[in-house]
Amino acid sequence: MNVSTSAVTERATALLDRIAAIDGRFKAYVAIDRAGVLREAARLDAVPMRDRGPLHDVTLAVKDIIDVAGLPTRAGSAFFERLPTEDAPVVRCLRDAGALVIGKTNTHEFAWGITTENPHFGRTANPYDPARIVGGSSGGAGAAIAADLADLALGTDTLGSIRIPSALCGLTGLRPATGSIPIAGIVPLAPAMDTVGPMAHDVATVAAAYQVLAGPLASPPRLRVCRVRSAGWEAIEPYMLRALDEVAEHARRFPKPIEITDVPWWESALVDATARVQQGSVKAENFHAPLFARYRERYGDDVRERVANALSTEDQSVSAARAEIARARISWDAALHGYDLALAPIVRGEAPLAPAPAAFRPETSPLVTPASAFGLPALAIPIGSGPSGMPLGLQIIALNGDAATALAFGAMFQRATDWHRHRPLIQEETKS
Repeated sequence: MNVSTSAVTERATALLDRIAAIDGRFKAYVAIDRAGVLREAARLDAVPMRDRGPLHDVTLAVKDIIDVAGLPTRAGSAFFERLPTEDAPVVRCLRDAGALVIGKTNTHEFAWGITTENPHFGRTANPYDPARIVGGSSGGAGAAIAADLADLALGTDTLGSIRIPSALCGLTGLRPATGSIPIAGIVPLAPAMDTVGPMAHDVATVAAAYQVLAGPLASPPRLRVCRVRSAGWEAIEPYMLRALDEVAEHARRFPKPIEITDVPWWESALVDATARVQQGSVKAENFHAPLFARYRERYGDDVRERVANALSTEDQSVSAARAEIARARISWDAALHGYDLALAPIVRGEAPLAPAPAAFRPETSPLVTPASAFGLPALAIPIGSGPSGMPLGLQIIALNGDAATALAFGAMFQRATDWHRHRPLIQEETKS
């Protein structure tokens, strides 16, 4: 069998040309070193077959709060920039496995927002409909995958920042358990809650990347699955509820059928308590304090307000919030005892039109908060489309803290459905 000695280079060249042709409409990428990509592609082409890693020829987009050697890390900011000479450990790990880094992707400023409506680098648009939001804060990563401008992306998730763009762009994205993967070389938001993980079209690619980052996956036992129903679902669209019901119907028809039970649970104080812990972690990190003192007016309006609130957070307020989260965790564990996985929506429905309505953040926060507050892995998968043809997504929360269980259910669902194979219709501009 003949294998091209320039396969990676040829593929990289075609991808870079595609990015140049269409990414002006989406603003997924903020930094690409074309010559550097092609040099690295040539190096990968020269690797003997026997020495190639599990991600050989997988193209990788990296959120612009994660260091990539030779590319600036600007965190979506008008004033912050560092020029790393080394990759963040997560990037190095994927690169060592054969992944080809294409470039850095747009983010909500300092990763503190869920829309990627960035006042400095532009709004990242949803490839399914550029008039709609892409979600965030890993919105550039989401757009890059959705538009087939990379095979794999690295995003971060503090309060939904992998799961939200995955849901709105029809992707598979994993929020690993807090603390399970090193976050060195990543601009911090709230280190007590920050985590970093992979995004792709399908579970197989996400699982391959996760195993490189975290080690082999254990085969889970027979899965016991529930669906959390709560007061936080008040704003969920009827079409989203129908899509969730269809997930349960598919599960009943798996080769090893799974019956999904509805479990009522809600702790009304959890969202506010988690926000206060996030703010306290921002303050404790002391990353923003010196920047805010010097560059306050150069922050975007929304992030300026959030940073100001965080820096004024009182320690006793954070302590009380931690106690509230601990009480909510006891309630959560009691309600979901005996289950391995909990299913829940990520957003109320389809991606809204830009600019995001004021209600988008308060309606979304209750849905993404539990996994973040309790540090649990959560896998986003596409489960359907709404009345405007936009993707719908679901999160699979691993109650035992093992992402392998969520990945196993996601893989079974994707063997039974084809939502992960859907792609937006994107016309490349032709040159006259």
